[in-house]
Amino acid sequence: MSKTTDIQPAKPTGDLVLQEVWRAKDTLSAQYGHDLDKLFAETRKHEKLSGHPLVEPHKRRKV
Repeated sequence: MSKTTDIQPAKPTGDLVLQEVWRAKDTLSAQYGHDLDKLFAETRKHEKLSGHPLVEPHKRRKV
């Protein structure tokens, strides 16, 4: 009888696209120390450099 040290990865459950979105969100959040103020400050900086609006919090679309 041989001992195996191979650990089988858990089978993914649920929506794989949603899992990828959550992984990306967690990675991005971690890059800014899970601080929304830092994340949005960086977003505003990129917005100014690009010349294109990335976030328009006061603009609403008609549905």
